[in-house]
Amino acid sequence: MKKNLILASIVFALVLPACSGASPQATATADGGHNMASMFPEVEEIYETYEQDGVQVEFTIKAEDAFLGNAEVAQGAYATVRFRITDAASGNPLPDLRPAAWMDLLAENSTVSEAVCQEKIDGYLKGQVSNRPLVDLNSFFILAMNSGNSISVIDPLIQVGGITQLYTTLLLESPGEDWVTSANGNSLYVSLPQAGKVAVADLQSFRVVARVPSGDVPVRLALQPGDQYLWIGNDSENGSSSGVSIMDTRTQTIASDLTLGSGHHEIAFPPDGAFALVTSESSNEIALIDAKTFALVKTIKTGALPVAVATSSDGSHAFVANGSDGGIEVLTLPGLDQTTTLHTDPGLTSMRLSPDGKWLFVLNPNRNRVYVIDATSITLQHTLEIPNAPDQVAFGKDIAYFRPLNGTSLYSVRLSALESGSAIDLDEIPYARYAPGQSQEQAIANSLATLPDEGAVLIANSADNMIYYLLEGTLTPAGSYQDQATLPRAVTFIDRSLRQEAPGIYTGKVLIPSGGNYQVALLLDTPRLLHCFNFDAKPGANETSTKADVQVEVLETVDQVTKGEALLLKFRVRELAADLAIPGIRDFVVSINQVDGNWNQRYLAADNGDGTYQVQVAIPRAGKYNILLSIDSRNFGLDSMRPISFQVVE
Repeated sequence: MKKNLILASIVFALVLPACSGASPQATATADGGHNMASMFPEVEEIYETYEQDGVQVEFTIKAEDAFLGNAEVAQGAYATVRFRITDAASGNPLPDLRPAAWMDLLAENSTVSEAVCQEKIDGYLKGQVSNRPLVDLNSFFILAMNSGNSISVIDPLIQVGGITQLYTTLLLESPGEDWVTSANGNSLYVSLPQAGKVAVADLQSFRVVARVPSGDVPVRLALQPGDQYLWIGNDSENGSSSGVSIMDTRTQTIASDLTLGSGHHEIAFPPDGAFALVTSESSNEIALIDAKTFALVKTIKTGALPVAVATSSDGSHAFVANGSDGGIEVLTLPGLDQTTTLHTDPGLTSMRLSPDGKWLFVLNPNRNRVYVIDATSITLQHTLEIPNAPDQVAFGKDIAYFRPLNGTSLYSVRLSALESGSAIDLDEIPYARYAPGQSQEQAIANSLATLPDEGAVLIANSADNMIYYLLEGTLTPAGSYQDQATLPRAVTFIDRSLRQEAPGIYTGKVLIPSGGNYQVALLLDTPRLLHCFNFDAKPGANETSTKADVQVEVLETVDQVTKGEALLLKFRVRELAADLAIPGIRDFVVSINQVDGNWNQRYLAADNGDGTYQVQVAIPRAGKYNILLSIDSRNFGLDSMRPISFQVVE
């Protein structure tokens, strides 16, 4: 249901009848025999347990702030919504259900009943803007890497006819070239070759939170399995600077730099992430690197111009595609001994393994061909003739899509059809007004992205300034998005829907938009169940008429500081009523924001034990800055006192 409900409004007519009529008999209980606390002991409170037709649902919501740790469910706080769905009689979890959920504020004096809940869900499924909830736990965001120094975040509205809107923009120091998303969907890493950095974006708040210097000309990015380390290919023309930088994603610092051969670097890992394979295109070699110690284990020569590397799904082999001679070398792992070479035509540019690990697709836009290799038997199974320079591939549930650089149509093939030894029929899918190759705005990142649950594909085309949306199995786009201000060079998506983190446990992370009484509507299609759960969120300090009961006095600050110089900020907190200093405050937050740029950080002030608090910082770039203070526990919000301004100079 979930992704296609967002953009394909034709599905709504099929879903709505199942939500109409009277609800089945159900009971709501305050506690249940099969509770979530046994699996997640950190969950302090089960808000409600609901049972209907033999299915039991436990609901809870827990505030989780990466900065302050566990906190109250309140305006501006991150929180995890969690459902545990089990068989009521046995307590066994019910996995793979794909529940849908929406979260909205309850109006004052509103009626709470199953009929009203059902009416709300029906309205959400109709997809009208007037029925849109505050938080949609079935949604996704489209991210477009633009021609300028930005990434557009696009929110696909549920609306008949399909419309989209720009949700926000991530500002970069220079144009992005490649990007990769963490497995949990919380972080995005973007290479900035012109700036020599990698930008790190928080995908919950959609803010760039770090810009990490990452060697000379960082281009290709690859996350090591486990997501702790980001490998960055440095394509420097200076031989001593060509190689890889390895970023620790926890500290956002470079853990190691390795000098390798010259030219562009492609990076691959076996499934266990024990080592990394890094090509050096101009030096005609591939390096084997220990992924724990970052030590160079072995370097071997390859054929001419190694343009791509991939590993088999069982980690026993590596494939290296050589662009100049058309050879596809098969190497054993971890020894890097050559077992065979599959011969194709010169002009190879890239290759990708299908999600099931069965098929390896090697693209040759120079010869208008795609070679399909059985990665298990290591045999060349098919040669697909695709016109207009096929240079990118993406995978749906059972379909491989090919984008020709010089054509206005996609071509697709069903993966199941590749098992046959007979000729393969391709489907042509016209989608664009102009061929992508007519634009100079190209990136190394893919301009195709697929939604894995539904197999639908997104296509960015800077030549006609559009992002297209195509449902799997159809031969025409279902919708499109256009931003007149930018040209989309690459596209990806961020899934915000409920995820199954354990059998029968479904979770979603949300940002509480405001305080008040919330209602969370849950819908299961099979087995059929709908119910609305309630919880309260504390209002933020700026949201109530309650005035701060403390005063903050600035003891130490400066008007001007040199870039990188240690800056001590010291404050005293006094009780207004008694004029006494207050020690022991644990949520005194100091926010520093660049006025003429996009650098901003939050710091937790250290308690000196005498009612004074301090923070020591070093600002990495010149500019004008504002300091804002907040203590939510004492109703002291960001607007409770004037900003403190200072200048950072070179």
